[in-house]
Amino acid sequence: MHLLILAQPLPPRSLETLGVFLEERTVQTPYGQAGPFALRQKQNAPGLWILPYFGGPNRTDPRATLWAAKTLGVQRILAWDSVIGLDHALQRGDVILPRDYIDWTKHQPTTFFEKTGAGYISQVPPFCPDISAAIDRHLPKAKPVIYLGGEGPRRETAAEARMFQQWGAQVRGLNLVPETYLAKELELCFAAIGVVAALGADRPHAPGQGQVREADQNILDALPAILADISQPPTCGCDHLQQGPVQRGVLAPDWRTWG
Repeated sequence: MHLLILAQPLPPRSLETLGVFLEERTVQTPYGQAGPFALRQKQNAPGLWILPYFGGPNRTDPRATLWAAKTLGVQRILAWDSVIGLDHALQRGDVILPRDYIDWTKHQPTTFFEKTGAGYISQVPPFCPDISAAIDRHLPKAKPVIYLGGEGPRRETAAEARMFQQWGAQVRGLNLVPETYLAKELELCFAAIGVVAALGADRPHAPGQGQVREADQNILDALPAILADISQPPTCGCDHLQQGPVQRGVLAPDWRTWG
C-alpha cells in the first residue's frame, strides 16, 4: 500500500488518473487525528491513499500523519510538494527531486522517541533511494536539489534567502521535514518530488505564465508509472536503517507501543 502526500493544490478531477475513489477514512492516533485519507485504486494495481497536506503552524502533528499511514498499512510514501526556488538557476515550473535536506524547523515535534531518549537513526540516505530512482526514471528532467525544511506561513526575508543559499539549500518548503525522518523511525519508505511555485525573496518577482500548471500536468501524467514502478519488492533497506539501541525489536516489538 502506498500513500501520496499531496501538498500541491490540484483540481479534484485530476486525481481520477490515479484510480477510482473507494473510501475516505480519518485515523485517531496518540498524536491527534489525521486525515481524511482518500483511497483510490486502478484495476490490477495496489490501493493508493491520498492525503491533502499543507504545512503551517496549525497543521496536523506530522507524527500523527506518519502514525496514521502506518496504521493504514502503508509502506511507501511519495510526497508532492510546492517549493520556493532559492537557487538562482531554478525557475518557476521546474520539477525538483530532493536528494538531501536541511532541517530549519524550530517548533515541530522531532521524534517518536521522546519518552525513551532513543532514536539515533542514520539519515543516510535522506530519502528512499527506490522511490527517488523511480521518479528519476519517469521524470528524467527533475532537478536534484537540497531541500530546506522550514515552517510557515511566513516567507523568508531576502537576507535569509541568501543565508540559506550559503548553507547549500536550493529550495525551501514546508512539507518534507520532519516527515522524512519520522518515516524512518516507523520503518517507512519516504521520498518526494516538487514544483518550484515561487522564487526566493532575494530574486525579482516572476509573473506566472502557466509554467506551474504545465509542471503539475507532467507529474500527473508520470505518477501512475512511478507508482507502478515502486510496487516491486523493496531493495532500498529503509526498513532496517536503525542503528545502536534502535534496532528492530530491541526498542519495542510492536511499534504501536511507542506512543
